[in-house]
Amino acid sequence: MKILVNSIPLTTLQTGIGRYVRNLYRAMEAVTGGGIRYFSGIRADGGIPRGSNPRFSMRTIDALWKLPDPAVFTLRVLHWLAYEAMLRRACGKERFDVYHETGFVPAEIRDVPVVYNIYDLSLLKYREKHPKERVWFFDHFFRRRFPAVAHVLTISSFVKSEIVEEFRMDPDRVSAIPLAPDPVFSPRRKEETDLVLRERGWPDEYLLFVGSLEPRKNLSLLMEALVMTGEKIPVILTGWQAWGDKEWIEQARRLGLGDRIHFAGYVDDETLARLYSGTAGLVYPSLYEGFGLPVLEAMACGAPVICSNSSSLPETAGDAALYIRPDDAEGLAHCIDRLVRDTELAGELRDKGLKRAASFTWDRTARETLHLFGRIAARHRSGG
Repeated sequence: MKILVNSIPLTTLQTGIGRYVRNLYRAMEAVTGGGIRYFSGIRADGGIPRGSNPRFSMRTIDALWKLPDPAVFTLRVLHWLAYEAMLRRACGKERFDVYHETGFVPAEIRDVPVVYNIYDLSLLKYREKHPKERVWFFDHFFRRRFPAVAHVLTISSFVKSEIVEEFRMDPDRVSAIPLAPDPVFSPRRKEETDLVLRERGWPDEYLLFVGSLEPRKNLSLLMEALVMTGEKIPVILTGWQAWGDKEWIEQARRLGLGDRIHFAGYVDDETLARLYSGTAGLVYPSLYEGFGLPVLEAMACGAPVICSNSSSLPETAGDAALYIRPDDAEGLAHCIDRLVRDTELAGELRDKGLKRAASFTWDRTARETLHLFGRIAARHRSGG
């Protein structure tokens, strides 16, 4: 079986989608030993492409977003039309059994069945929390391209149920295959974490948030909760600035939280693993997630987790987290105090989290994905 994949998420800033695609295809390469080609928008190559320099990627994205929304939308449309043209040319030169679309919208190609990843439905359900140009781009292409998709692949049963309901799809045309923590995430020694904290001037006791600092992550709730906590523990926020007006930053200043909020920015995986390993707890109050990969990453490093009881997060965290409603600042403050004061509870969550994280593996995800691709390819060959 020959697989062609949209590899652009592998060459940009490594957030959740890029991490998913990279780990999935590393594991698939280990299982298959080959047969996978990576389409960059220009040509199909063998071998997983290298990621870009994070600072360069962030500068490029920031510069792009300084343009007016209509200009960015136009550039996106032109880029995607050029991508589709080059993709059709690549498929004309070489035969493929499946094309795996990992981008925001499915590409228009013929004679190759398209398996399209939908990570979540936030562009439909939380439109106001995305940049306008991204929503316009999605609206422009999605309805036009979606009917030709052979199969939808998603990352949680929660999102599968949303897709089936939203698009009135046959459940057999949608598959949910879960993610797993990157193998880099495992417990680090205290000395390793302490070294990073000293070098960066960060506190030695802290809560941790991991993710793009964008509106859906619900950081305003965390700011409210910090004011209510009895334990005045600080928070380290990791992740690139992303989009949105960042009202919660002004909120933190207004509430007198300036000395308790530490911005780490985008950090490398080793630094992140050390921060996970040393934290009193990951706090993840997100409004909506398709999976919530930082929850599993934290658990894999032995960190206790507090997260929202919304969307896919209970499916990901199971019985290994403390849950809060994403509108309940008082409840979040109470959970933070419990976690910091109760060492027995923290230890129990660490143990449960390590077991929970170990139950998700990229090898299983890769094998299930390959099995799905094989079924789609066979159905296409038989004219089904």
